[in-house]
Amino acid sequence: MNGNDLLTKPSWKLRRRAVFGSMIFAMGIIVYTLVRWDDTSLAQTLVLSSFALIGTVVAAYIGGAAYEDVRTYQTDAESLPITEGEIDV
Repeated sequence: MNGNDLLTKPSWKLRRRAVFGSMIFAMGIIVYTLVRWDDTSLAQTLVLSSFALIGTVVAAYIGGAAYEDVRTYQTDAESLPITEGEIDV
């Protein structure tokens, strides 16, 4: 399995849609709050929560990609044949 196969799988397409949709939603809230609302505690909470949502989504996306890379690497390494003279660690 090469790197291009991982990017074209339906699960990654759905993940990217969810990530971009969440980020667009959060950015929309931030822009709307900054343009339309006065400086109230509700506006501050909305902006802070939107930035938290963006950070969480990015961290989860990167973490999921790293986990899948490690899992794929381990699966590929386990399927390789061991030839004579090699040490299995």
